[in-house]
Amino acid sequence: MSQPRVIKTDLRSKYGSLVDCIADLLGANAEVVLHDVSHAERSIIMIRNGQVTGRMVGAPLTDLGFYMLRESDRRIETLGVYESRTDTGKLLRCNAVNLRDARGKIEAILCINIDVTGPTELPVMHADHSPVAEHYQTSIDQVIRRMIADASAEHPGELSREQKSDIVSSLEERGVFLARGAVRQVATALGIAEPTVYKYIHKARRKSPKAKGRRPNESRRQGARSLGVSA
Repeated sequence: MSQPRVIKTDLRSKYGSLVDCIADLLGANAEVVLHDVSHAERSIIMIRNGQVTGRMVGAPLTDLGFYMLRESDRRIETLGVYESRTDTGKLLRCNAVNLRDARGKIEAILCINIDVTGPTELPVMHADHSPVAEHYQTSIDQVIRRMIADASAEHPGELSREQKSDIVSSLEERGVFLARGAVRQVATALGIAEPTVYKYIHKARRKSPKAKGRRPNESRRQGARSLGVSA
């Protein structure tokens, strides 16, 4: 007996009016982005006010997007409001939400990034909400390179075998290996063979506790601040 054909939803038709509604309400300083997570290397399928981060349709999923996918089984639906600072110095007020299909699988991520660099009437954030560095890239290779650089920052100089394994473990936790070509790029950057990268990935997955017992708010804080990434 043949299986029923799965019809892929047009995500822009499904969520486009939501993007327009939010962007029209918040104005030109609010970038609203719709990511199709099935194509990480060109995930942005709709964007309003892209001048906020300099991106356009066809730009890739960000480092935080990969983290949200990596942790999808923990049902992190929204990151909560947080502040970030882009590579160019803009101060942003941000949030992101996972949009799931009827089976509960993430099919899209909706992100809102408001430029609050100048005078604003938005509520002031609490003192413990320190801005994090944001990495909005225009190609998937740039995203992967930046994630590798962030993970390697704690290990200056020549890397030992254990340090390389630790870097791969950190990258696995951030979801970088969900990106096509990531294993090749990581192998080149660390000066090791691709099979070695796979070995370190499997080692990291065996050791990972999958953050058992962590509360949802702790998960959001780690995603938005401890990883230092953006949606």
